[in-house]
Amino acid sequence: MTFMQSTTPRLLVALLGIVVLFFGCKDSEKKLKKVTNSQSDSSNIAFHIPSDIQDYYKQINFNQTGDALYDDLAATTIAKHVNIQSYSARHKHLYDVDGNPKYGDSVILMYSGEIRFWKEYISGGNHYKPQSFNTEHVYPQSLIINTAKGDLHHLRVCDRQVNSKRGNLPFTDGQGAYKLKGKSWYPGERWEGDVARMIMYLNLRYAESFEDVGSLELFLKWNAKDPVSEFEIQRNNRIEKVQGNRNPFIDNPYLATIIWGGIQANNRWD
Repeated sequence: MTFMQSTTPRLLVALLGIVVLFFGCKDSEKKLKKVTNSQSDSSNIAFHIPSDIQDYYKQINFNQTGDALYDDLAATTIAKHVNIQSYSARHKHLYDVDGNPKYGDSVILMYSGEIRFWKEYISGGNHYKPQSFNTEHVYPQSLIINTAKGDLHHLRVCDRQVNSKRGNLPFTDGQGAYKLKGKSWYPGERWEGDVARMIMYLNLRYAESFEDVGSLELFLKWNAKDPVSEFEIQRNNRIEKVQGNRNPFIDNPYLATIIWGGIQANNRWD
């Protein structure tokens, strides 16, 4: 499908503030920041949106840029988030969402990339032994005051010791494997893009700050450097089935370039 111009119901955007308040978004903290390094104009771009998600994005006018596109994407992301998950409910879904695409009885751990049997999750209600991994909030839950604590889009299975090392430290740049760097955390080259797109989602959905966990410039760099993986696509599809909403920056990382500028990311709808 060649997507050039759509009609966006402005009522949906007008109702964004009401919906945001209902779902606990920190709308007062929403501040769009531009990175002037090669911001792109979408007006001359024909997006070929995959058929399986065309209906999901039918309310979005992708000829817009900056704040206008941000607001439309935020309105859709919030409105379609119809099943708000409590943090305790993650045990019902996370081990399927984070499932190893090659082996259905295992999960892929954040940062370390290790493979573990899915039943090894740490929980008082889990009678399986051993229990070796717990849940990482990529956007630290200590910095969240809303329903994002149970949002699967930024929850990941993680080795408990690695999770403890990361704590609530902000992200920083680096090379190679995951590591502590002073009072910051480098997620490892394999996970740079994953982290960036999760943080962007948290900003779009809940207006969570970039600066509390790194910087917009860093996340734009990682979004461009590390392409979307099949694992991210799997997570996005499975989370939509649970919550109703998607991470648009996984569907197309180039949307971040259109909104914030920075290093040009891959256009998956080209």
